[in-house]
Parts: sequence; structure tokens; C-alpha cells
Amino acid sequence: MNSITKLHVLFFFVFIFYAVSCTAKLEKQTYTNVYDLHFAMRFDSAVVYPWRENGAYSNYTIPAYIQDSNRNLFAKKYFKGFPFSKRLRSEYEQRILLPNNNIKEAVIGFEGKGDNIKLVSIILDAIGKQENILFSDTLRFRPDSILSLFTQNINLNNAEMLNVRINVEGEIDKDAYIAFSRLDILIDGKPIDEFPVRTLSPLIVDKKINYTGINVDRKIGLEQINEINDKKIIGLGESVHGNDGIKNLAYQLIIQAVERLNCKLVLQEMPLEQSFAYNRFIQDDNYELDSSLVINHATINFLNRLRSFNSGKTKDSKVKLYGMDYNSILSSTQSSAMDIFDFITVLNQKSQIPEVDQLSLLLMKKDRNCAINFLDTHRDKIKKLLTAEEIECILHILRVSKQAGDAGIERFIRRDSIMFVNARFLIDKFAKDENVKTVIYGHAGHINPISSYPAVPCIPFGRYMRKAYGESYSPLLFLIGSGEAMAYDEHYNRKDNWLSRPPENSMEYFLSLIDDNVFYTPLTVDFNELTLSRLQGSHHIPQEFYPFNLYQRFKGVFFIKSTDCTHKDEKEISFEKASDRLIMKIKQRQEKIKEIQKRIENL
Repeated sequence: MNSITKLHVLFFFVFIFYAVSCTAKLEKQTYTNVYDLHFAMRFDSAVVYPWRENGAYSNYTIPAYIQDSNRNLFAKKYFKGFPFSKRLRSEYEQRILLPNNNIKEAVIGFEGKGDNIKLVSIILDAIGKQENILFSDTLRFRPDSILSLFTQNINLNNAEMLNVRINVEGEIDKDAYIAFSRLDILIDGKPIDEFPVRTLSPLIVDKKINYTGINVDRKIGLEQINEINDKKIIGLGESVHGNDGIKNLAYQLIIQAVERLNCKLVLQEMPLEQSFAYNRFIQDDNYELDSSLVINHATINFLNRLRSFNSGKTKDSKVKLYGMDYNSILSSTQSSAMDIFDFITVLNQKSQIPEVDQLSLLLMKKDRNCAINFLDTHRDKIKKLLTAEEIECILHILRVSKQAGDAGIERFIRRDSIMFVNARFLIDKFAKDENVKTVIYGHAGHINPISSYPAVPCIPFGRYMRKAYGESYSPLLFLIGSGEAMAYDEHYNRKDNWLSRPPENSMEYFLSLIDDNVFYTPLTVDFNELTLSRLQGSHHIPQEFYPFNLYQRFKGVFFIKSTDCTHKDEKEISFEKASDRLIMKIKQRQEKIKEIQKRIENL
């Protein structure tokens, strides 16, 4: 046998081995593997949809593996004296695309064990085609140290998806753990792994879709987009945080809405208390903005354009820019009050108004009522530095933050409801007239009125807005085909990573078939079905595409096929460097406190 023949034979066997290997992998694709129903909790290639930990709970336990017979079980542990909580608290969620929508009933079984666990609640939701909850039930139990199986029936008539949320609470002031073994799902009496793993079909629209091409550097035809021109409140929801293309397009839309559509209020997804400097900058030509408060050139340009628009205008003709979120962290180093302290102490550096100095020190006290009462009763003196508008907003957010309580998990989960409280307060104050528009720019998980999935389980901001303002609230979506995004990795380093390529059964793939690179299209009833679409928040995650009904979530889509990644607008930053900056800020704040205390003592 000559060398060429030997090479051909070798290639043949390699090909056969590869083909058999691939076939075996395809044959082994089961619901258990795809959705990690055995709780391996590792980034395995077979796991398409990992369990998602509720971000509100992530700092209250330690992940571990516990030996049980011949298997290591994933567990969450809590040790008495843990600094952030007095007990174990954990929550994980999974959403499973069911084999079909003709299922009558399922039996859900959770196998696990634990120690010093007060209660495990497994919330089961049958989700319909429109992302609506058809049926819901809860399995409750108290596990012990022996591995046990707990079961619950749920009606799945007409259900497309099954949502499983596992919430665990431990005994107070006791070492505790919860170990996850497996999730069993029997569908009409059969194990779910006996069914082929379902995938959504590619989008098929019977008629040609209407769209409006967009050149980001030129005038955008907002007057021809009914979902903007005819609406009082426009919500712009980005599917990806930290993408330059989406950010630039959103800023252009906002600027042009301000210039041509009588938009007088712009709300961004940032804490209200951290936005006071931004609004002061665009209102006051003499105010100098601390460069450390703006992390990218696009935002600097955006602020400068709003400032230019406001320059020379009367107070009522100016646009306002505020955050709708709040600082959900409440600790010895971070809080709403400390953000306000940073803002007013910089303003008071030259004037050194005694009442503002006193307010600054009161903001650093644990009892927030002290600062609230002092500001409320010393308005006239403090108005020498702060505007009446700023005083009202500061009082509002201090009261809201106080009402949110001290518990970290609850403060985090309440973000969307507080976003609404803030938005309604600001709209009523600055944009109540029917002919005045408000534009809100945030993440799509908040902006939509249907569901916060796959983010922190809660009622989304958009649902509160729809209930309060009806069809006057118009949520719109930003999608991107290819590009990069800045987000945190698993070690909390802020990094720029390439986005995943859209699968053929995704909305992004469907829209990328249109020739234009940037365009807008309204979402018609043709899109009233489940389809994959991208959603990524503050962290880079293995899975970016999830099943949504975008027609129910949004009125229209702005699509960017690809973005130019040659010019990075935001720099990467390591966790260590970010920590150093935070420590430096804390030290500067302490020095400022000492300086103010000396001034007050010398009065």
C-alpha cells in the first residue's frame, strides 16, 4: 500500500470516527443534558440552557459540591456569621421549551437534601404562546440530610414552556446547605427524555415586511414612525448592554426627539441620585462635570448636545435628563445618600454654605430621616446652592430608598417597581402635558410590559407603565446581528467580547436577510409567536438567545445588522482596578467628611 493510499485510508477512518462521534452526540441530546436537569452546574458543551441564579441572591451563599454515594452534588452553603445575611438564601430558575403544546399534565419531581433548611419553594408556571402564565402551582417542602424526592402535578394544557423557580430559605443564624440532585419531569406519564428536544422553527412571514431604512448620521424619519410620533411615552429597550452601535443609535433618536418632537424629559437606566450631575450639566452652562462620572465618548457627546439644545432657552423650554433607577446597594460604603453626598459636596466646594455642610454630614448617618427632615426644613438656605427642582428630587429618592428597607435581596428585586415610582414622579413633575413627550432608555428586560425573563424574576417596569399609561406607553426594541458588547465576565472584569452568531431560528437572523444595515420595522401580528432572540445584561453569559414573543413585548424593532468594532468607545477594566477606584473614592469621601467637620467646628 503506497503512502497516498495509506493517507486516504487514514482520512476515511478519521471521517468515520468523527461522523460516528457527532451522531452519538446528537443522539445523546436530551432534555436532561440541554437544560441541565441533573444540576451539573458546569459550563458543559451539552448544556444549552444553564440554570440561572437570581442575581439578587448571588452574594448570600457559597457554591460547593457535596459527596453523596458515588456522585458529587451541587450545593449552596451558608456559614453562621456570614457578613451579608443571617441565613441561607438562594434561588435558581430554568425555563423549558416543552416537546409540544398538546400536553395535558406533568409531574415535577425534585430530588435533593439539606440541613437547617426552613423551606424550599418550587414555583411552577405553565407559559403560553403569548408568554402569559396559564397555570401556576408551588411545591413546598423541608428537606433533611437524606436524599429525597418531592413531587407536584401541574396542568400543562396549551402550554408552550414550563418555568421552574427554586427558592430556598435556611434557618436563622445556623450553618446550612441545600444540595441539588435532579429534576424529574413526567409528561403524561412518560419521562421527558423520551421526547425529542424541541427547537423553535425559523420565522416565516407571509407578506413582505415594511421597514424604514436609517442612516445614523442623518435625520431619522421619526415623524413617519407611528409608534414614536403618536405616543406620549417611548421606551427604548436595548437587548444588549454595552454595545456602541445600539448606544449611538439610541442617543441619536433621543436627540432628534428632543429637537423635533417636543420631548422634554429623558430618563435613563441609572440611579436617579447618580444622575443629578448629568442634569445639572445640561441645565447650567457654568457647571463642570467630573470626568470620572462619564465612562464613554458617546455619553459625553450626548450630554454636550443636550446642553447645546438647552443653551439660551427659558427654564420651561429646556429638556431634563434623569435616571429612573435607584441605588439598590445599602452598605457602609455605598448607598443613595452617599451618592447625593458626592454630588452636593462638589457643588459646595466654593460656596461652603453651612446648612449644606450639615446636610452632607447627616447624609452619612445610618438614620436617613435625619437628612430628610433637615433638608425639608432648611430649603431656603440650601436653595442658595441647589435648585428647587434638585431639592424635590433629592427628597423623593431619599424617601423612596428608605421605604425600600434595609434587606439587600428585597432592595434588588424591587428595582423595577421603584423605577416606575421614579418615572411617574418625574413625568408628573416635568412632562405631564399631553403634548410633551418622554423618552426612556434602558434594558429590554425592564422596558417590556410582559416579563423580566430571563433576568431577575419580578414584574417588569414596562408592565407598571402600561397599567398606568395604557397605549400612550410605546416600548420599542433594539436588536443587533453581530458586534461586540462590554460586560462583566465571571470574575467581574469588565471586558469587550464578541456577541454570538444568531441562530437560523432567531429574530436577528430573520432581520439580517434585509439588505439595509440599520432600519426600523413595526411588529405586526405576523410576529405573534415564540422565536429566539438575544438578551444580555450586565454579564457575559454562555447562552444569549431565549424564546420570546416579541410581538407581545414590543411595538417595533430597531435592527442593526453589524457594527464597526475598530473604534472602542469604552475601555476594559479589571476587577482589581475597579476595586482600587472604589477604595480611592471611599478614602476621598472620608477626607471630605473630616474637612466639613472642621468647617462646622470653626463656625
